[in-house]
Amino acid sequence: MASLHKDSRTGKWIIMFRWGRQFRRSSNTKSKAEALAVKARVEDTIRFLRQGRISIPDGAESGVWIMSEGKVSTKPGAKESSLTRVGEICEAYLVGQIDKADTTLASEKVRIRHIRRLFGETAVMGTLTLNDLQEYVNNRLKEKYRGASISGKTIRKEVGQFREIWDWGRERGYVNTKCPIYGRSSSKWAVAVPKPKERERFQTWAQIKRQISRGGLTKRQQKELWMSLFLDDKQVAELLNHVKDSALHRFIHPMFMLTAYTGARRGEVCRSRVDDFDFETGLVKLRERKRRKDMAETFRFVPIHLRLREVMQEWFANHPGGQYTIVAPLEMPRRKRRKTFQELNPAEARHHFNYTLAGSEWQVIRGFHVLRHSFGSNLARSGKVPRDTIAEWMGHTTEEMKALYQHLFPQDGQSQIDVLK
Repeated sequence: MASLHKDSRTGKWIIMFRWGRQFRRSSNTKSKAEALAVKARVEDTIRFLRQGRISIPDGAESGVWIMSEGKVSTKPGAKESSLTRVGEICEAYLVGQIDKADTTLASEKVRIRHIRRLFGETAVMGTLTLNDLQEYVNNRLKEKYRGASISGKTIRKEVGQFREIWDWGRERGYVNTKCPIYGRSSSKWAVAVPKPKERERFQTWAQIKRQISRGGLTKRQQKELWMSLFLDDKQVAELLNHVKDSALHRFIHPMFMLTAYTGARRGEVCRSRVDDFDFETGLVKLRERKRRKDMAETFRFVPIHLRLREVMQEWFANHPGGQYTIVAPLEMPRRKRRKTFQELNPAEARHHFNYTLAGSEWQVIRGFHVLRHSFGSNLARSGKVPRDTIAEWMGHTTEEMKALYQHLFPQDGQSQIDVLK
């Protein structure tokens, strides 16, 4: 009645079923057990439909209605589509997001939880006004997370998420009116959202320690400073030596090395495959998900550094198995034994990153991005690598991102100010 198929790109299970026509819907989970539970519920719904015990409401979109177990009941052209509730539209929106990366979808789910919580599950989305949206912003500004106020950047992302869901619903006839975020304008937001602060430029360890030592900074302010850290070449080498000596598992040192010498993002490290390393041409292929919105995956190529070559060739010579570059053992403490070698997910990678540095002087490092930006910063500081080459290796496409390391280029420093007499 329904079947399961694993998406080779996302690793999530796809449910296929027929009701009048063939439907293909994501279960939004990588767990086969969870996917089987969704499949069972879909089959129950179809069975009840065939027995006449339930019926799809007039105008409902069959695939969405069956996948949501009857919770979503409208479709384009439905008579009551303009009265669809916030909870229903958000649920339908999430069901349809089958082409997004796990990390992107996870972030969207967090934002959507706040949207549903503050507007209310039963609020009629089509009747929400600019005043309602402004009230949402004002209420979020009053809330705190871990003792700190919600930032304007976070609220702006939530408002943008609201607009995306509204426009998605409007395209499908769930909402008949234009999103109130624009007011009378067709492009500029009318809702007032706190302006975000410009991100800190990348700073050395010494610069950050000097600011903290002056005193007067809260823990959050200190954390924000450490977010702007980049390590110089010597510190990168010392960090990697620490990881090699203290890592609990063999895959952890290659994981750090791959980030430090290619500038790969955490997700790109997880997606990396053994065959992406071409030692003959001296290039490693990185699998991107952020550079082009019209493609599920793109590639960029980075030269293989000599140190990275040595570590990766040794790792591959004793690679435990499977297609992926970084794989954990099948058996690990406090984890169910796996039958096959699988792609390391971002949460696992973050756990092993933090656990390896915990209790050492390096524990102030706030994630993979510090190594990524150290890669770009040290290339810029050398004065030997053009800005566009750095951008190409790091997958930067916008001028804003290309300018991140501009202040580190030697030619932009003392030699230029010295022209003043």
